[in-house]
Amino acid sequence: MNLAKPTDGKLTTKRVWMAGGLSILGSVIANLAVYWVGRTIVNPDPGFQPLAGPGPTIFFTVAFLIAATLVYLAINAYTKQPVRIFTIVATVVFLVGLIPDFLLFGEGVAASMGMGVATPGAVVLLIIMHIVAFAITLWAFTRWAHSR
Repeated sequence: MNLAKPTDGKLTTKRVWMAGGLSILGSVIANLAVYWVGRTIVNPDPGFQPLAGPGPTIFFTVAFLIAATLVYLAINAYTKQPVRIFTIVATVVFLVGLIPDFLLFGEGVAASMGMGVATPGAVVLLIIMHIVAFAITLWAFTRWAHSR
């Protein structure tokens, strides 16, 4: 594993898809591990939809990381500094994506959205899962994909 500063050059389309696949696979595996360990620790309400089973974890991780791969493909094709631009875009999307999670700390917010009861522990678990996927995705596209 190369943790050195990556080059900021363009990647082949194949390499971007490989990074996307690595990002998806790594994030799904890591998030399922966090999910199973976290469920035993925080014991979320069974009706809290995002943590009701492993299905939502897998589905949303895969869906959003396919989108991230498509975004990297576009950034790679149209910019001179894909690593820098993707890092900025991914960070902004990650931070904006945390807003709904933090709103779940409000009394009855999740229930009013039809998501069940969100305990503080369940919300923290959800946030940790987002952090894990973000970190793996950023590493896959900005470090691994550019290492030779």
